[in-house]
Amino acid sequence: RQAVIGGGAAHRAGQAVQEKILQLAAAVYDVTDPVIRHGRLWGPDVEKPLGTLAELARIAYLESNKLPEGIEPGLEATRFYDPIRGAFAAGAQAAVVEVDRATGELTILKWVCSEDAGRVINPQIVDGQIAGSIAQGIGGAMYEHLIYDDRGNLSTGTLMDYLMPTSHEIPELVIEHVSRPADNPLGVRGVGEGGTLGPNAVLAGAVRDALGIEILDLPITPARIWEALQ
Repeated sequence: RQAVIGGGAAHRAGQAVQEKILQLAAAVYDVTDPVIRHGRLWGPDVEKPLGTLAELARIAYLESNKLPEGIEPGLEATRFYDPIRGAFAAGAQAAVVEVDRATGELTILKWVCSEDAGRVINPQIVDGQIAGSIAQGIGGAMYEHLIYDDRGNLSTGTLMDYLMPTSHEIPELVIEHVSRPADNPLGVRGVGEGGTLGPNAVLAGAVRDALGIEILDLPITPARIWEALQ
């Protein structure tokens, strides 16, 4: 969501600064249709770094008042972005599993996720968020469980009793992207922890497909699978 909201505000501010730069360039360098590429200003017979333009704009304002009317010195702008609706990612997950009927042990053989994260700014970070959220979801679906006794005391308060997955339990993930731009200035969607929603249904559905039994309570432990088989 911060990429959507904060990124949207930064994008709008950048657009405002860019517009101001081009107006300043046209006045200070007396050029028409200047453009900005790779941090430099380009025009007919003109190639200058943006820092030089900012300094020249200050001098021009002080000495000859050549700045366009209504534009103050300095290259800065403040803009706000408050979307009516957040742009959240959506996706689909599927898994191939193997179940030992004698023990109820569940093994994940393959996991695939296809995600629509909009325009992806940094693929490595986005894939990392998706992978981490799926791992978190698998943990909740297969291992993690808060158990309270009859007096309401938490019985699984330490990692000696509260089981969490390790890299051994999390399979290699196949992550693909649809990447349809969202309706916001950058076209991005917030991925965050959205991948946590899939594993519960994916694993329960895979167990039902494999064994013909319904698991309605989490986590899907070997004991629960074994009992359902009986």
